[in-house]
Amino acid sequence: MLTQIHVTNLATIEEAHLDLSNGTTVITGETGAGKSILIDAIELALGGRASAQLIRANQDKMDIRLCFDLSQFKNLPEALKNSDFDLQTQECIVRRTIQRDGRSRSYLNDLPVTLPVLREFSEALIDIHGQHEHQSLLKSEKQRELLDRFGNHADLTKQVQQVAEEYRKLTQLLESNQTSVQLREERRDFLRYQLNELETLQLQPNEWQTLEAEHQRLAHADSLLQNLTQALADLSQQEEKNCLSQLHRVLKALDVVKQVSPQIEAWATAVNTVTIQLDDTANEIHHYLDTLDLNPERLQWVEQRMQSLHDLARKYKVTPSELPALILKIATELGSLENNDQRLAELRQKQHDVLQEYTQLANQLSEKRLKAGKKLAKEITQTIQTLALPHAEFQINLQKEPETTVSPQGLEKITFLVKTNRGTDFHPLAKIASGGEISRISLAIHLATAEQHTIPTLIFDEVDVGIGGGTAELVGRLIRRLGQTHQVLCITHLPQVAAYGNQHISVEKIEKKDQTATELRSLNLTEKVKEIARMLGGINITATTLKHAEEMLGAIPSC
Repeated sequence: MLTQIHVTNLATIEEAHLDLSNGTTVITGETGAGKSILIDAIELALGGRASAQLIRANQDKMDIRLCFDLSQFKNLPEALKNSDFDLQTQECIVRRTIQRDGRSRSYLNDLPVTLPVLREFSEALIDIHGQHEHQSLLKSEKQRELLDRFGNHADLTKQVQQVAEEYRKLTQLLESNQTSVQLREERRDFLRYQLNELETLQLQPNEWQTLEAEHQRLAHADSLLQNLTQALADLSQQEEKNCLSQLHRVLKALDVVKQVSPQIEAWATAVNTVTIQLDDTANEIHHYLDTLDLNPERLQWVEQRMQSLHDLARKYKVTPSELPALILKIATELGSLENNDQRLAELRQKQHDVLQEYTQLANQLSEKRLKAGKKLAKEITQTIQTLALPHAEFQINLQKEPETTVSPQGLEKITFLVKTNRGTDFHPLAKIASGGEISRISLAIHLATAEQHTIPTLIFDEVDVGIGGGTAELVGRLIRRLGQTHQVLCITHLPQVAAYGNQHISVEKIEKKDQTATELRSLNLTEKVKEIARMLGGINITATTLKHAEEMLGAIPSC
């Protein structure tokens, strides 16, 4: 709730400080006294359009501070979160300064804040009804929220929002995939062609390395045969002149004398080791020569095979040894593209399923909204017809959105419609020209939805324009009743309405130092009686009007 207002140098106000209470606060004063200046100050502080002309004459700047108690309003932290702003205390001070050169600064608990953020935050704090900008009930989204609160649709609306968001994400994902379908198909066809061409060779693991080694052998077969035959002969096949025969003779000679010295035995061991190794080598050379293929046709086939691999590798700009890795890479990418098609089909099915779920939930919400809308419209119509609008009717229109629309808000746009005279057409609430009519209709709406309304402070300006007598008293009673669930500020010129205020603020113009000044005072009971008497009898307050005022205040029933 709004607990304090402090204003300096605004229009005719030099300085004013007010402490506000719970319940209903009425604001009264002579015609022309500037009763609406208090609302002007609130609107300016909460981000309203500023002008240097509003600064008091001969002053450089104006300063407005509003103090709010947030302790009882659990929805406010969410509003602050939506505004990317956080509060660490239950008290919130909004301050705005406007300088003569037109510069303006706003603060939230002494921290600078932009006007758009401040306006968004303020919509959760105060709702102003009358010829002012702060009329949240004129906004379609607020009307939808109010109807859903009245009908207790919170869980269902949340489900609709969640499913609509899931559908939006799926649609976005599908669109991003579908935009590249043509490119993906072209790429897939190209990869299939490449893979078919490469797989035609039936390349074996490490085939290139194997072919290189075989080609090396076949291409040098004559030289291999000649030199390996000679090496084998020198090792073991020439009679008495081969290496192994010589080594065996050396070994025999050392065996004869190895007992003489340990050193000779070591030599014998070394010669024996070499003999064994050379013998193994001779056997391997012999086996190699037995398996050596001197087939020229095989050499021709190997060379042709290597040329085919080399040509293909050059085409794909890799080395022949890199061809197996290239085949694996192409196959992997192709598999990914084909899996993507499967994924795309799964996404389409998921989107279809989510759309079915959304349609089912949204239709349920539409049925509940239709039922709640009829009930709420009936209650509001009954109330506004008692407020000097006997032929007024209220209607809630649910206009279906296009079938292709999947909106987080459901299948329809909700609009509050009203007609104030018999024989006229219904028009949106925002089109009502009279500020007094808007205020009274807004009052009726708030009364019908008092338990569901979350904005703590409501301000009504001109709510009693064009009424009087018993209707005025009824307005006073209704405002007093609304003050049981909300903090209500009401500007009025009727004593029947003013009498129902829990708190009474008087606005008065005085001449001060050759300047006109506006003073705002919170009245005590005695002062309130005099102000009601003034409103009843005019300038000259008689004992009769005072007694009438006392009787009026004493007759107010508890609401």
